[in-house]
Amino acid sequence: MAICAIGSQKSLEVKKNIVVGLVDADLLDNGTRHPNLVILKLAGYFRDHHISYELIFGDSVDIERYDRIYLSKVFTFTNLPSFIVDYKRRNPRTWSRKIQEGGTGFYATEEDRDVFNEKRKEDMSRLNNDPLLPNFSMAHQMPDYNEYNQYIDYVVSLKVEEDSKAYLKNYNIYPDADFLNASRTKHRKKYKDYLDYSIGFLTRGCIRQCPFCVNKGERGIHPYSNLEDFVDKSRPFIYLWDDNFLCYKNWKELLQKLIDTGKPFQFRQGLDERVIDEERAKMLSKAHYHGDFIFAFDQWKDRDLIVRKLRIWKTYCPSKTTKFYLFCGYELTADNDTKIFEDVYYLFRRIQILMSFGCLGYVMRHADYQNHRLGNIYTQIARWCNQPQFYKKMSFEEFILRNQSYQEEHSSSTKTCKSLSTYTAFKETFFDRWNEIEPLFQMKYESTIDESLWRNNNE
Repeated sequence: MAICAIGSQKSLEVKKNIVVGLVDADLLDNGTRHPNLVILKLAGYFRDHHISYELIFGDSVDIERYDRIYLSKVFTFTNLPSFIVDYKRRNPRTWSRKIQEGGTGFYATEEDRDVFNEKRKEDMSRLNNDPLLPNFSMAHQMPDYNEYNQYIDYVVSLKVEEDSKAYLKNYNIYPDADFLNASRTKHRKKYKDYLDYSIGFLTRGCIRQCPFCVNKGERGIHPYSNLEDFVDKSRPFIYLWDDNFLCYKNWKELLQKLIDTGKPFQFRQGLDERVIDEERAKMLSKAHYHGDFIFAFDQWKDRDLIVRKLRIWKTYCPSKTTKFYLFCGYELTADNDTKIFEDVYYLFRRIQILMSFGCLGYVMRHADYQNHRLGNIYTQIARWCNQPQFYKKMSFEEFILRNQSYQEEHSSSTKTCKSLSTYTAFKETFFDRWNEIEPLFQMKYESTIDESLWRNNNE
């Protein structure tokens, strides 16, 4: 992802007195667990060249005080900030002199492959080729990891204030310093990805060309950043956004360099289970890995290969949590009932395989799921599957019924809760096929897991 700069093409020295505004559109609209890497990299560049810059946030924004603004948007469902929309409306012909926008959020769902490829190519190279940013390198610029600190302090202070007011109301006394510190620590944990991690890509690209992925136009994998380009020695952890690290020809060399840092690390995008072999499994499982191992099981057609590779993986990594992203909802239309039934059915068949190997699932919904009148079934599945305390302890059907009983116990409402009404509508629509899917909805982790699937490999 990249965004473009704006303004006149004067030398860098002339720009020393300007003020640059940085806008993380996803943060301002939906909130996001992760900092925007482009924003961090640009902030690092401006820091190194002594140019004034700041992250724009808050309720009131004086857009006129900025000489130029960089806006990045990762997700297509993100709405642009109102101050950006208003400025465009007031300046329909000239807004691009001050503001330019970029990021996957502006083209990720483009269906025309040629148009997508052109936008992707432009977006990925724009900053590096921008004459307003001489010698800028998206791959090799060290981020300014402090860029979000003021925002975090602002949001945390609001949360602490809310906690303090609640404490005063409940106990009729002002909270002491210990309470305030505990409240502050609690709310800062939400931003651990902003505060504790060095973030980057060692490689870019993929070989799979999945039609639903932003890498669908890629033909291979190439080296990108070096560890020293983004690893901050003061930060305890590293996480990586590589698209398909294990398929890169020099994966072993790079993995060893990661291990040699001595810092716990994690690949957040999901590793490719389909290429797991003895060497990869052994090296990964022995690494100082941080958090869950995350892979992907996106298509039912890969089931036999996934099972074979899971036998290898679980042999070397029988205990540490392994999670799989489960893609679903793609190309759903409003009137295709057969497709949504089969998509949900095979989603649960994938979950069944993961449960049998003692693995977690994490449902990833394509925006197309919203096209169908029964699309909320995916939301309910995600609410169950993506929370291990539910996934491991109850079936999907039990989770649905628990939602209804919770509402009855904690509310005076006599209405059917959203979870149960969604489940009932799905059942009524597919009554004639219910015997196919009901056992999957009643499936439980504890009775599905089968350690003999991988334990026998050690014998």
